[in-house]
Amino acid sequence: MKGFILKSEPDAFSIDDLMAKPGRTTLWDGVRNYTARNNLMAMKKGDRAFFYHSNSKPIAIVGEMQVVAEAVVDETQFDANAKYFDPKSSIDKPRWFAPKLKGIKKLAFPLTREMLQQSALKDSRLFRESRLSVVDLNDAELKLLDKLIREAGNK
Repeated sequence: MKGFILKSEPDAFSIDDLMAKPGRTTLWDGVRNYTARNNLMAMKKGDRAFFYHSNSKPIAIVGEMQVVAEAVVDETQFDANAKYFDPKSSIDKPRWFAPKLKGIKKLAFPLTREMLQQSALKDSRLFRESRLSVVDLNDAELKLLDKLIREAGNK
């Protein structure tokens, strides 16, 4: 099982938005960075993910999710009226993909960016590639996140 951190600006899509969706599920669409896309495509059913509110106060990991379906073609790339339209994508050769994620829980005590920077995660891709919206975690980072979530008072 792998782990990932997925970033979203809460005014675009928040943990509350996810938890309010039917079945608490969503396609994680609209990603338009190749490294982030590759991370989305690497997700397998059952993998864990952490919802990270970016460009917010506080910037923090605010929830836990699980991959419930592997990536499918992100249909927004073909919609000329969509925010994430990509004129270079074609139905025959799509560029962008979106896995289906389920909200598991909203953290009662979010892990702020400052808390994460004071941990061993300070050298992780989360901070080295801070503009990357989908970050893969190694086993040690995943275990550390679990520990930090518990230590913050979350169940």
